[in-house]
Amino acid sequence: MKNIIFIILISISLAFSVSAKNDGGGSSGGSSGGSSGGSSGGSSGGSSGGSSDSGGGSYSGSTGYDKELKRILFEIEKNENYQGALKDLEIYVYENPQNANGWNLIGFASRKLGKFDDAELYYNTGLEIEPRHDDILAYQGELYLQTDRYEMALENLAILTDICIFNCSEKIELAEAIKKYELENNL
Repeated sequence: MKNIIFIILISISLAFSVSAKNDGGGSSGGSSGGSSGGSSGGSSGGSSGGSSDSGGGSYSGSTGYDKELKRILFEIEKNENYQGALKDLEIYVYENPQNANGWNLIGFASRKLGKFDDAELYYNTGLEIEPRHDDILAYQGELYLQTDRYEMALENLAILTDICIFNCSEKIELAEAIKKYELENNL
């Protein structure tokens, strides 16, 4: 009887966990490019609304995606307007400094614009807020590959492997980006 109750509690917990991942952030949709050309979260993995390189992330943060962040995410994913989104995100993170999703998206837009130092700062800020933010870890891993820091990308993949249990598109995308990097660099 105790085993049955335990299994039921685990099932409920997993169901809640999966539904929390679909808070509007989702599992980054689209395929707007990126270092890895991912298929769910994009160049930096991402998980904010679909399954591509153009997104934010499946955020587990309690602040999630509000209306403004969703609008900015649309600009990134659908219109690939990174410059315009970057301006809006600068305002957004100033007004919402505790939203790790905002820091993830500003890091993503910066990385897409080749502003790697800024992107790294933004990703690190987001990870200070939410150290296990799967989208940031994946996107940061892709940033590491873009800046030839392969070992650091592997470290992010190890963390994602630790924290991602089921259907973790961020882990898959970063693993694919690493595999591509290894092939291109004869590793």
